[in-house]
Amino acid sequence: MRGISYLYPYKLSRRFNAEKTFLYTQWIKRFIGHLGENTSIGYPCTLQGNLKSISIGPGTRIQPHSVIECWSKFGADEFNPSITIGNDCNIGEFCHLSAINRITIGDGLLTGRFVYIGDNSHGGLSKEESEIRPELRRLQSKGEVMIGKNVWIGDKVTILGGVTIGDGAIIGANTVVTHDVPPNSVSVGGGQIISCQKIVGRTDKSLFALWLLRINGYSNEKGGEYDRAVA
Repeated sequence: MRGISYLYPYKLSRRFNAEKTFLYTQWIKRFIGHLGENTSIGYPCTLQGNLKSISIGPGTRIQPHSVIECWSKFGADEFNPSITIGNDCNIGEFCHLSAINRITIGDGLLTGRFVYIGDNSHGGLSKEESEIRPELRRLQSKGEVMIGKNVWIGDKVTILGGVTIGDGAIIGANTVVTHDVPPNSVSVGGGQIISCQKIVGRTDKSLFALWLLRINGYSNEKGGEYDRAVA
C-alpha cells in the first residue's frame, strides 16, 4: 500500500480530478444556456430536458453525481421551465434539481449532500391516478421555487414547489420545506421556524453548540433542550 501511495500520491490524485472537472465542464458548456466564468461541474452529472433553459452564474461549483432536470415536455404536456443558479454557489454531491416551472437560486448558496429542490410532482391523490404507474402520471407544479442569497441548506433537505426561502436562511438537515421560510431564520425538522435574532446576540456557547446539533439533524434530548431554550 505504501508503494501505491508513493506512485500515485494524494496530491496528484486531486490535481488529476481538477483537470478532469475542468475538461468535463468545458464539454457541458456547449449544451446548457449559460455557464459563467470559473464555474465547475463535477463528473458525472446528469442533465435532462431543455438544457438551454439552464443558467449557472460565475464561480459556482456543482459537485459530482448531481442531477439537473428542466422538462419542457413530458408525455403530451408542454412546459416553459427555467433553472437559474446564481454566482458563487456550492451545490453538494448527489443533489437533484427538477423544474417544469421555475427554480431561481440566489448568489452564495451552500448545500450539503442529497438535497432535492423540485417544483413538480407526478400527479395528485385522486383514485384515478392511483391506478396509473407513478412515472406515467402527468407532472404538476404548485408554483416556482425561489431561494435567496447566502442560504445554507443541510444534508438530505427536500424543498417543494411554491416555496420562497429568504436571504440568509438556514435549513437544517432532513427538513422537508413546504412553506415559505423568512429571511435570516432557521427551519428545522418538520418545518419549525426559529428567528436567528433568538440566536445571534446570545453569549452562551453551550446554547450555540446545541443549535449546531439541531441544524445538523441531531434530534435528541440535546435538541429538545435547545428548542426549550429559544422558545
